[in-house]
Amino acid sequence: MKRQIVSEMREDWNARARDNPRHYVQNEHEQWDEREFFRSGEINVANEIMPDMLRICGGSRSPLDLNMLEIGCGVGRMTRMLARIFGEVTALDISDEMLAKARENLRDCGNVRLTLGDGYSLAGVESERFDFAFSFIVFQHIPAFTVIESYCREVFRVLKPGGLFKFQAQGSPGARQKRYNTWNGVSISLQESEKLTKESGFVMEAHSGAETQYFWLTFRKA
Repeated sequence: MKRQIVSEMREDWNARARDNPRHYVQNEHEQWDEREFFRSGEINVANEIMPDMLRICGGSRSPLDLNMLEIGCGVGRMTRMLARIFGEVTALDISDEMLAKARENLRDCGNVRLTLGDGYSLAGVESERFDFAFSFIVFQHIPAFTVIESYCREVFRVLKPGGLFKFQAQGSPGARQKRYNTWNGVSISLQESEKLTKESGFVMEAHSGAETQYFWLTFRKA
């Protein structure tokens, strides 16, 4: 079943990459000006990562000394800005079509490593490599809770002790009435997120936006 889900995810996201990649990465606009598209990524980094920099760095380290993992990088909309902030960025995506465009967009970013993911794990990524892991408008498209569980266990594995994982998931109760597919992903309740935290080995450090589309979860590897 997992293999079928992952196959559908890759097939659908490759089709979206061929059709209109910027729109499917950030569907605020049907057609994006290139500058505004990447500017939207800069704004998301400013809003969703910079306020947590004390949590990420621990108050005594520079982000330039840290390795970070971005799950679901798409064409590199946020990755370009992340590369300016962190010492090393590993950016992963399930779609080889998206990654081909990301390579072009990030060709001048020497500290970015692009990786094709299998859609449910971080196979091939060494354990305890990263200080920080992040994902935005990615998990909200995953159609099965078991896949999200698998990702969380894998992020726990590849984070260093004390590392932080911040990600956004779909939390809207209305989304639970829809048929789950590779666009309308599974919705997570606060209770389910607490179960997810415990079963993947993390400690819940913060959460916000429960019962909304932008349900943010921040996990710490103790």
